[in-house]
Amino acid sequence: MAESLPTNYKPSKTITRITLDPPDMFDVTPGPRKWYSWTPRQAKLAQSSLTDSTRLPSQPLKTHAHDKSSVEIAALKPKDWKRVSVKHRVKFERLSEVWKNAKSDPELIKIINANGVCFKEEFSIGNGSYGTEVYVCLGSDGIERAIKRLPKVLCTLLKNERDILMSRNAVVSPRVVNYWFYDDTSSPDFGYLILNLYEQNLEEFIKEKGETITESRARKMIRQVLEGLKALHAREPRILHRDLKPTNILVDASGDLVLSDFGIGRFFPEQGATAYCTGNERGSKGWIAYECIDWDGLYSDEVRDPSDGPVQFKWKEKSDIQVAGMIAFYILTKGKHPFGPPIHQMINLHNGKPVGLSKLSDPVVKDLLSQMLAQKLDERPYVEQALKHPYFLSSEEQMTFLEALGNEPEIKSFWSDPNCAVSRELDNRDLSKPRSSLLPFDWKAVIDPDDLNTFCAGGHTRPSSFDGIRYTHCLRFIRNARQHWGDKPRPPLKAMGTATSPDEYFLYLFPTLPLVVHQIIRSHPDWKTRHSLKEFFPVINRRVLSVDED
Repeated sequence: MAESLPTNYKPSKTITRITLDPPDMFDVTPGPRKWYSWTPRQAKLAQSSLTDSTRLPSQPLKTHAHDKSSVEIAALKPKDWKRVSVKHRVKFERLSEVWKNAKSDPELIKIINANGVCFKEEFSIGNGSYGTEVYVCLGSDGIERAIKRLPKVLCTLLKNERDILMSRNAVVSPRVVNYWFYDDTSSPDFGYLILNLYEQNLEEFIKEKGETITESRARKMIRQVLEGLKALHAREPRILHRDLKPTNILVDASGDLVLSDFGIGRFFPEQGATAYCTGNERGSKGWIAYECIDWDGLYSDEVRDPSDGPVQFKWKEKSDIQVAGMIAFYILTKGKHPFGPPIHQMINLHNGKPVGLSKLSDPVVKDLLSQMLAQKLDERPYVEQALKHPYFLSSEEQMTFLEALGNEPEIKSFWSDPNCAVSRELDNRDLSKPRSSLLPFDWKAVIDPDDLNTFCAGGHTRPSSFDGIRYTHCLRFIRNARQHWGDKPRPPLKAMGTATSPDEYFLYLFPTLPLVVHQIIRSHPDWKTRHSLKEFFPVINRRVLSVDED
């Protein structure tokens, strides 16, 4: 039987007020895009996404649920149900029971692309913007999945999400929700999108388990959010999410995060484009980037002159980055917002004051978020640059960074070049840029004297040769220690603490040194491009010039 809208169904105000972007701003044609390089698996996924009206003639049309007999519906019930979900186990057990009894009541189970679903409240696992409803569904292959249902009048959103999830960037990334099938023919009233099943969204996870999140776990979660954005932003065809928020980030049974809900996401209009322009203000309150808000409409009493034309919003990759910074803070603080409580969020965002940052005790992550949350676009990092911040680097990577700087000629010499700005900052000889208070005044005083001798044993430089006030000497000391530690047997270091290697030893004593050095180098563009340092400071140039451009 064809599914229909309930007699008492009334669209919400959100639905009646929605204005869809012009369809010509993105390609909604089903199937592979002409610039893709498809693997067999991707091609299979793409073909499986086509509706019956667009499926290749050589393939038989699928039979819809209302064409199947009760016997056929019951026969599709999986014999080997692969139980993965813990949170939704009871719903699947109940669904399996209903499916088993489909012979007596076939109208309870609807078959969509060989997945069984029952659209009763007990099988609902969530709802979203624009009237979206999400239910558990079970494939005849025994795999647990989720199905999104949306009134057909709004299926442009589902089609747009399908196209994004079919793109190469989404298919190959484990940090983007996995897509299975789109259907807009089984029902005259609804469209459907079948996706991988996840346990819960980030908001629910934080409420239930936020207090158990350790510092290292939070770092991993934030990294996974940025890895999802990297999949969207870092290669053509590049994609803007435009609706990042805790409820649009899902958590799987292993605790890993993926990005979801791409209904208002957009492909950039052309290769190399740096912005997506639209007259529609989109996103969710509290989770919209500064430049994507109609501030005049919010705070100005003046009536707009019709001759000025409609307001245009420019969405950029760094718009997603600012909201990702909000989400990172949300994870770190177990559910708080960097711009304060809801009543103050908009005014603080307007004034560029992420007041919550002062509550973070870790200066390393505070530095990262201060960049991501910056009001000015050019002060925010691209996602590749954010992932190279010291906050995400391993102990070995941080020490490799310090060693690389210690190998630069201006730092390597005991008598630093007085004209080198980086050396002057490191040695606190630039009165206009005093060295960060995050570092001990005398680095030698922090290291046990016996350990100093151990590091220098067999070398050409005695401990007394190093000046504890000069951090160019500290970097040289670290460079020598890393390059010559294995040259000969050495006694154990006394001040190892919890460290298990010389690298961890130095980071145990100087945990903020990589950050301070990173801050100094990123303020000197010519140093960021040096051969030994450029891997830590990716240069991003999205703009691809055509032959007709200067």
